[in-house]
Amino acid sequence: MKIDYGLEMSQSQKIIVSTNLVQSLKILSMTTLELEDEIKKQAEENPIIEVEMQNSERKVDWERYINHLKHHTYNDKNESRYNADSEMDFENIISNNQNLYDYLKEQINCYKIDKTEEKVCEYIIDSLDENGYLKDEDLVIKDLNIDCTIYNRCKKYIQSLEPSGVGGSNLEESLIIQLRNLDIKDGLLEDIIKNDLNCIGNKKISLICKKYNINKSQCMNYIKLIKSLNPKPCEKFKLKDIIYIKPDVTVKKIDGEFVLEGNDTNDINIHINSFYKEILNDESSDIVAKEFIKDRLDNALNLIKSIEHRKSTTIMIANSILNKQKDFFEKGIHYIKPMKMQELAQELNIHQSTISRGVNGKYMLTPFGLFEFKYFFSKGLETQETEGVSSISIKKFIKDTIKNEDKSKPLSDEKIKVMLNNQGINIARRTVSKYREELEILPSSKRKL
Repeated sequence: MKIDYGLEMSQSQKIIVSTNLVQSLKILSMTTLELEDEIKKQAEENPIIEVEMQNSERKVDWERYINHLKHHTYNDKNESRYNADSEMDFENIISNNQNLYDYLKEQINCYKIDKTEEKVCEYIIDSLDENGYLKDEDLVIKDLNIDCTIYNRCKKYIQSLEPSGVGGSNLEESLIIQLRNLDIKDGLLEDIIKNDLNCIGNKKISLICKKYNINKSQCMNYIKLIKSLNPKPCEKFKLKDIIYIKPDVTVKKIDGEFVLEGNDTNDINIHINSFYKEILNDESSDIVAKEFIKDRLDNALNLIKSIEHRKSTTIMIANSILNKQKDFFEKGIHYIKPMKMQELAQELNIHQSTISRGVNGKYMLTPFGLFEFKYFFSKGLETQETEGVSSISIKKFIKDTIKNEDKSKPLSDEKIKVMLNNQGINIARRTVSKYREELEILPSSKRKL
């Protein structure tokens, strides 16, 4: 065997990713809050950069919100109070530094109740402990000196608020409240919660099956549903630094046309420290110092370019979403259309990975509430019309249909499939079952009262 040593020239293609490109891609995929943290970090590491934080604390304009709710929420004419399934989510509009008690009272303000009930509701809210539990009901009733009928009615109002589970006297009642807010009324399931949470924790499945005369499959379904509930619904309000979602763009209707606005009010302004500018302009300054400053200036410039690229890409994607989903912005969630990132990438002539990074953690404030960009991307099913229908709108139909069904004769997946077929939506029963399970809704056999 002969080994030769020598030089050989050849051509090959390689993708070289520069540090600047890595930074740009990283910033593009950041949420607004992550971007703020990154800028602060860069400012600490780079003495050239000065960061000016604008005041981001804004209060909610409740009069404007209520007026907005009248025009954009579909309410039953017989419904006398706020609907917890409203498209506009209170989670998205709470103001900074808000505690549990203020949050609950702001929701109560949206109920159509008289002054007496309002005072009772606020007293009950003030009597909750930090976990949202109402520990001593007898003392509250005694202090209020009111009829138990009024008290129980007001307590139900409290228990319908977000976070779901608030207003119970203990963990078990809190979990049952969450079930009822999901329109799940199952006496057997509630008995298991009241009496046998310890057995679930200790995985005593056979004991539960024997006690309640149910098979293992039914027992596991119950346990899965219980575990999907939140044992600490008020936990987030105990945090000292609560993180809130900041919309990246806002869609408004002006003169009959939808207009997209970038939310720059909370931006961080980046400046170059004037001290270092003077050093650069001074001919007598040390050459090494000048080179260091120039290098830091290049880093600062690349950071600014990356931020501007993020902003322009976000606006570009948001505009495309607005153009493709006009029915949603006009009429609501039922009218959202199927849309894929690949289609948008081809339309905008950019890579699909750029779309994926561009929608990551980005939020849009719409007439129907706050939505993540990713929400608008979904698969479609065939219809008798020329356009498909989004899986999101189908899930909404399934959820609303089951919510309004006759609880003594719950609808099977097959019946829901037929209802969708009659509307021109070509869907299989197994797909209905899949969507129902994703919505964490029990099958018809377990929804029957």
